[in-house]
Amino acid sequence: MTVARIRSLDQAPEKVLIIKPSALGDVVTALPVLRALRRKFPQARLSWLISTNCASLMAGDADLDEIVPFHRRRLGRAWRSAGAAAALAGLVKALRRARYDWVIDLQGLFRSGFFARVTGAPIRAGFANARECAWMFYTHRLLPKSEHTVDRNIEVAAMLGLDARREDMTLSVSAEGEAFGESFRARCEVAGRPYLVFVPPTRWETKLYPVRHWRTLAAALAKRVPIALVGTAGDAEMCSRIARSAAPGVINLAGQTTIQQMVGLIAASACVVCSDSAAQHIAQAVGTDAVVLIGPTRPRRTGPILQGRCVIAPVPCQGCLRRTCRHVTCMQAIDPQSVTAAVEESLAGRSETCRTAT
Repeated sequence: MTVARIRSLDQAPEKVLIIKPSALGDVVTALPVLRALRRKFPQARLSWLISTNCASLMAGDADLDEIVPFHRRRLGRAWRSAGAAAALAGLVKALRRARYDWVIDLQGLFRSGFFARVTGAPIRAGFANARECAWMFYTHRLLPKSEHTVDRNIEVAAMLGLDARREDMTLSVSAEGEAFGESFRARCEVAGRPYLVFVPPTRWETKLYPVRHWRTLAAALAKRVPIALVGTAGDAEMCSRIARSAAPGVINLAGQTTIQQMVGLIAASACVVCSDSAAQHIAQAVGTDAVVLIGPTRPRRTGPILQGRCVIAPVPCQGCLRRTCRHVTCMQAIDPQSVTAAVEESLAGRSETCRTAT
């Protein structure tokens, strides 16, 4: 990046677009950039290009002026569908017409870089090592040295002259979310007591904690506190298997919550138990403790950064970052008793820990 380009950042932008379409957890980790932009440029119009599947997460955010919806599945058919091609052309036209001053691509894929380029914005910033050659669409190619995904976004913001901070990773709970959390606490099985949220699903097959381990956890912890099982409609069968034969205090909500309701449920809970997934980032962003089960991923890259504790698989290949695996022993090797102990520490308000399961 040249000195001339660095100096061009001195002029305050009037319109800024953040490109971070998905996934839910990745959107949450990008929030410090939005908060820093609003703090530095209180009068600027801030927009976010986001997948329609994730858009409700940002709906009503006080720092955001506009959501630019990205219909990923529909636009992905543009090469073989006239209607989808027309929709893509419409999005490109809208991005050009918006006349953004800055565009910050935090996704780093070809399609996100392409969208940055078609805006024609004089400042288009993104990762210098972005995948799929997305870097070729940027005017400012930035190379953060931090390893954690939150810190990488913060470092990108700093390179653009923004004061982003870890504590800027905050989510506001919508009225719908708050109402759902309150209604859950009012259920007879909960009766206003502190409760846990279990989130068994994850996008990576290798990050799935075995159902038998979830059942052991539920049986042990439901004796003390109620438990809400959360997932999509597609996860209902797995959650039903976990809840089956469990104590009455295990309440299966799979397929019964919107994104905003899930956020509200997590915000009102005492602790979230999940794999390395969006749930742990959402929990941190609303101030809820999390116990994160770590197998193929690495805590220093995506683990709890604000609050929470992780339980790490005791296997030599831990942290391999593979989405598929022939044996998937890492998650199986995490002893439910180690997870139970971590949850007990959370409920007791003890200091945060990162332990290897035994």
